[in-house]
Amino acid sequence: MNSQTVLLHPRPYAHHSGYLIVLPLLQPEQLNPALPIEIWTQIFQEIDFGLQGTHLLSALLVCKKFKDIVLPLLYSRVSFIHYHALEKFSERIHDAESKWDSLRRVPYSAPGRWVQSLDVSRLELYKHSAGRRLVEDLVDNMELMALRLDSLLSNLFPVLPFLSEFLMTPHFIFSRRALTSLNERQSVNNLRSLRGIFYIPSHVMPREALVDLLRNCPNLEELEVIGPDIDPTDYDLMTLWYGQAPFPPSFEPLYLPKLRELTLLASFQLSPLMLCLLATPLPSLTKLTIAPDDDIPSSVSSPFISSHGKTLRSLLLLTQKTWPTRLHASPSTLFQTSPALRHLSLELPLPSLELAEDHYLEILSIPKPSHDSWALISRLLSHLPSLKAVRIRDVKWLRKGMGLRAMETGVQGEMREWRRRLARRGIRVLDGEWKDADSI
Repeated sequence: MNSQTVLLHPRPYAHHSGYLIVLPLLQPEQLNPALPIEIWTQIFQEIDFGLQGTHLLSALLVCKKFKDIVLPLLYSRVSFIHYHALEKFSERIHDAESKWDSLRRVPYSAPGRWVQSLDVSRLELYKHSAGRRLVEDLVDNMELMALRLDSLLSNLFPVLPFLSEFLMTPHFIFSRRALTSLNERQSVNNLRSLRGIFYIPSHVMPREALVDLLRNCPNLEELEVIGPDIDPTDYDLMTLWYGQAPFPPSFEPLYLPKLRELTLLASFQLSPLMLCLLATPLPSLTKLTIAPDDDIPSSVSSPFISSHGKTLRSLLLLTQKTWPTRLHASPSTLFQTSPALRHLSLELPLPSLELAEDHYLEILSIPKPSHDSWALISRLLSHLPSLKAVRIRDVKWLRKGMGLRAMETGVQGEMREWRRRLARRGIRVLDGEWKDADSI
């Protein structure tokens, strides 16, 4: 007997009536201890990662506790394709900020404080008309929407205190006003990823907003900067400008000890950004994507690779696909300046790489198969004992449903011939999507 035992006394006035124990028809309910909120958060995070957030919306309607857990997860990583959705999101954030008061226990408003990643890299700022873009509508929309997007982001950054990842669309210039707004917000030092920033070097400003922003981001791990392809006739002018002008204080080295991935897709030459990065120690840099320009007298990319190549495990030489496309030479000392490379992606024209001793490269990428590219590979094979794959960057395997003649001629036939030759050494031939011919 315990405190929950129920006794039945059927004859209360009898001298020896006795007592009956009332037994439940069902087993007593066992109350399991409640899961901590941290475990529930981890569970919904796994659901969000595996199902791309499709089931998180339905979890909001289960109960109030689930809503309190799921809602911050939905706001933590936001991505937008349509401008009107981004505009509604901004209105929601500012409306919550206007209703927040100093009596709250948390100094930052919700849902603004929940946002950790903002992705507008796929944002569509133009309108389609009858299945095709009208030129006059496109021009008007691009100019107007670019200005509206810049104003919206400049006003949005200050109310996102814990933003750690920002992906911008590279089709528009990230203005000085937007960069200053991102730099002056609270907790700017928590920024870890900055991608899609379109950068034009300044010739007249004493300080550059992008350099000032990077100076306040010691925890930055990923940086992607894209710029315009400069005409060769402007190189001498840039060299003259930066060569004669005194370097302002913004050219001092930065502090980026955690930077792991860096992408510089432009001919920045002697720009303030390149000069700062060239003088900045980058001990954690393992992946570099850069536009080659070794044939330009004022080139900074080749000294940059030489300066930071010792820690690189992946080096991608890539030229922007713009019109007209200007291809420049790559340095021929890549293996000597980057001894720890595991993946090397080359650009046309192919450099005259030479190896006097073995190098532990595992993946070699080239733009397209040709006689020159095969001559380069065959010359390096004896010094690449760890080579596992040759990737054809700009070509994809044809599907097996295509005719045999189509698969054995042209570029496809060249790739299959390479596949037969390299298979003897246990080296795979992959296409631009990292697929083998057998997996198509």
